[in-house]
Amino acid sequence: MTDDSLQTVLTLEEAFRAAYFMIQIYGDVEDWRSDDLVLLHQYMRSDPARASDWNHAVQMALAQPDTVSSELDL
Repeated sequence: MTDDSLQTVLTLEEAFRAAYFMIQIYGDVEDWRSDDLVLLHQYMRSDPARASDWNHAVQMALAQPDTVSSELDL
């Protein structure tokens, strides 16, 4: 799949899964050396609080659009 064929708008659920996979990719690159990274990955997968925390994070991202930029924005 090329960047041109990627959706530009995601649902909250799709964006959550993307964040989960980003953590997994980073964990694999770093050989899961950080216990905090392992715990975050587990939290994203299994903690019931993740949904409300994710919604809060999305609200923060929408309210503060200049805080962090992706490579595409640079």
